Amino acid sequence: MGNKNGWYRNVGSFLTVTAVISGFNPVIASANISSSDFSMRDKVVSLTGIMELTNNTGIVTRGEFAKMLVKASSFRENLPKSDSSVFKDVPAQNPNAEYIKIAASQGLMTGYLGGVFKPENNITYRESVKAVLTLLGYKDEDFTGNITSSRISKFQFLELNENLNLTTDENLTQTDCVNLFYNLLKTKKKDSSEIYGKVLNCELNSDGEINPISILKDERKGPLLVRKGFSVIQSVPFGSEKANVFLNGAASTLAAVKESQKSNGFVVIYYNVKSKTIWAYTTDGWDKDTLTGENAYVLILGEVKNIYYKSTDVITPTSIRLEIDSSNSDSDISSSENVDSNGYLSINLDSSKLQYLFSIYGKVTVGDKVVMVCSKNGTTYTAVDAIDY
Repeated sequence: MGNKNGWYRNVGSFLTVTAVISGFNPVIASANISSSDFSMRDKVVSLTGIMELTNNTGIVTRGEFAKMLVKASSFRENLPKSDSSVFKDVPAQNPNAEYIKIAASQGLMTGYLGGVFKPENNITYRESVKAVLTLLGYKDEDFTGNITSSRISKFQFLELNENLNLTTDENLTQTDCVNLFYNLLKTKKKDSSEIYGKVLNCELNSDGEINPISILKDERKGPLLVRKGFSVIQSVPFGSEKANVFLNGAASTLAAVKESQKSNGFVVIYYNVKSKTIWAYTTDGWDKDTLTGENAYVLILGEVKNIYYKSTDVITPTSIRLEIDSSNSDSDISSSENVDSNGYLSINLDSSKLQYLFSIYGKVTVGDKVVMVCSKNGTTYTAVDAIDY
C-alpha cells in the first residue's frame, strides 16, 4: 500500500445536530418572544415527543391535551391496552382513549356529570394550569381560598406562564401549548431541585433554557451498516415522509444517499426517531478540512491485525491495529503520518463498551473486518463505535 490508504468520514455530530435545529423555519409565536426563541422551544417540545406543531393558531381539544399531558409524563412508557371505556363519550376506538384514561386516573383532568369527558371541547387555561401543577406534584391541599385563583398564583410564581397571556377560561392554541410544555420542562418539581424535564432526558444550559442538542444526542441511534441493495429508510423505525436527511454532514435526500450507497457498496447511518433524522456516511464526498483539528470524527474500514493489552491487565484491551482496506480508498487522502509502512493504523480503545467488544469475551477478533467510528486528535485515533463489516 502507498500513502493513501483506507477511507475516512467526518461524522461532525455537533455541527450536524446544530444544522438540524437551525434548519427549521422560524415561527413567530407572539409579540413578546422572538421567532428564533420560539423555534427552539418548538424543537424541544417536538424532540421530547410531547406534540407536533401543525397549526399555530389551531385550538386544542380536551382529548388532544390529554394526549400531550401523558406524552409529557413517565406514564407514556406503559400505555394500557383496553377494550373498555371509562367515559360514555370516549369509546375504546377513540385515538385518544388511552391518554384520556390515564389523564383522568392520575387526576390530571376530570370528567363531567353524567360520566362524560367531552373530548371535543376546547381545553381552557384554567384546566391546563391544574394539569401542569399536578404533573409537578402539587395537590388540592396545597392551595387555599379560591382554589382556581390560588393555582394560577402558584403557576405565575413558578413562571409557568412565560410567553402565555391568557384569561382563566380562554382556550389554548397549539402555540400556547408549545410554550406551556416548554415552561413545564424547565420548572423544578415540588420539593425538589430537579427540573421536571429530567424525566424526558432534558437538561438546562447555563442560561436556564433547555438544551435541544442534548436531547438529540441522547436519542441518536446507530451506527448501522446498510449494504448496497438494502433500503436505508427500511432500516430505521420511521417512514420517509418529512425525514431529515444528511449525507456526509451536509443536508441531502434519500435519493442521493441511495446513489452514494450504490456506488460505494454500503452506507453507515445514525438516526433519531423523534426528529425523524438520518445521518448517512459513505466513502466519498466529504469535506477534507474536517479531518483536521481536535475531536474530528472519522470512519475507518479495515481488518483487525492486532489487539493490544496492558502488561498488567491481560483481560482489557487498550488499542487495536487495523489494516486499512485499499479497495475503499479515497485517492485524495494522504495518511503517511498515521499509517505505517505495512498500511496499518493504530486506534485506541477507551470506552468500556469497545474494550469488551475487542476482548476475549467480545465478538471481534483478529482477522475480522470492521468499520471504526473514531475521534481524531492530531495524529491519534480513538474508537467511538465499531461495526462488523
